[in-house]
Amino acid sequence: MTREPTDQPIDASTEASLLVEELSAALINVRIYAPTHPRVVNSLLAVRKNVRNLAEVTGEPRVQIACVEGMVVFRKRPLQGASMGAARLITLLGDWGGSGIEIDTTVSDEELHMFFVALVTKPRPGATFVRFNEQLVVQNCRSARMLPPYVEGSGPRTDLGHVRVSLSLYQSVVDLLQNVTVSVCRGGTIDFGPVEAQAEEILNRLTQTNELQAGMARQEQYDAFTLGHSLRVAILSMNFARTMTKDRELLIRIGTAALLHDVGKSLIPFEILHSSGTLSEEERRQMNMHAELGAKCLLDHRESDPLAIAAAFGHHRGPNDSGYPRTTHAHPVNLVTNVVKICDVFEALTAARPYKQPMSPIRAYRVMIAMGDKLDQAMLQRFIEVNGIYPTGQLVELDNGKVAVVRDQADDPLAPKVALIEDVADLDTVAEEEQIFVLGDVTCCSARAILRELTPDEVRGKLQPASG
Repeated sequence: MTREPTDQPIDASTEASLLVEELSAALINVRIYAPTHPRVVNSLLAVRKNVRNLAEVTGEPRVQIACVEGMVVFRKRPLQGASMGAARLITLLGDWGGSGIEIDTTVSDEELHMFFVALVTKPRPGATFVRFNEQLVVQNCRSARMLPPYVEGSGPRTDLGHVRVSLSLYQSVVDLLQNVTVSVCRGGTIDFGPVEAQAEEILNRLTQTNELQAGMARQEQYDAFTLGHSLRVAILSMNFARTMTKDRELLIRIGTAALLHDVGKSLIPFEILHSSGTLSEEERRQMNMHAELGAKCLLDHRESDPLAIAAAFGHHRGPNDSGYPRTTHAHPVNLVTNVVKICDVFEALTAARPYKQPMSPIRAYRVMIAMGDKLDQAMLQRFIEVNGIYPTGQLVELDNGKVAVVRDQADDPLAPKVALIEDVADLDTVAEEEQIFVLGDVTCCSARAILRELTPDEVRGKLQPASG
């Protein structure tokens, strides 16, 4: 991935998050392709590049990424966004009894490939991280190794006791979508049962709490296979659809359709899917094929839901045969596809990328309204009402200078329920008990209004010294 010019320095935590995502992507590619396949070669190159980038920021000759209590940790700080897609990495390390990875800046592609192949190999009974590292040394891999088990009081440490996030659900869904990607790339089949089960679990969490949406808003990084995008579209779609129907079975079908709406991207060349530059006309044509490829993939399964097929095919189509794929006959977009389409556009506009700040929800709404009949404008207005001018999880600056995060909506869309953020660490956690204020209420923290939206980087700048 080519780094785009930016005036903002990239901090060590961001570089560590990017490295974790490249590690997770490499694990997927090593599972699918031969060592000489371009996707494997490019993945190994990206890992080496990110190792060097992180080492340059830290000033150290090697980098360490730890795993504690199911979360990826760097320098005692949990990396929530990166942890979302790292379930497989965490599980594989646990299978060997290890707690993390250490990679030298001198690591070669050959050594990295040895490391990943060893990592995805099921350990024999009784084998530990010691045996794992010994095998690597025998193969002359000396620049990548597994870290020993974490022991309380030594090594990396993080206080996760008070964290209440839905990370485990994020991880299980992304891991499932990774398996779907592997299967599709290998020409295999999709097991719809687990996908529907995860959609049902998302619905259960949405019914019980706002944690899912709050956590979703804090995911800052871009996942290498766009799986986090599909998860966030599913959360948005099901939360929106809950206001239009109480039919539980239909809501689960909508969630399943949203989770699989971009399955066709598994068949798009990696270098096109993740190009940092402007696509050529031919590359754009190939990218646009993902909708048709996804629908065809789902059509090959007798048990696939027509709603999922329609969403995969139609989430980039507009009225009067606009958008893509083009058809030779009338193909109206149904309500479910419209729901997924609106949530897909909103997520794409507001999502963070490694070197691009997310668009604010208000600006995204303006862009979507300006799209005219490319979107169902009546449904878009309803989406805005449901989602809120300041959606749950949005970071904001209050008129008293304090930083807060939106926790829920209130009667006045301009005065939602918020919780103050006093410390940078609070960006990655949701306290078990926190005080919620309704802006405009006489009991609220001396603030009456929201001045502006903030990005996570802007919050870090306000809550810690510039030299910190």
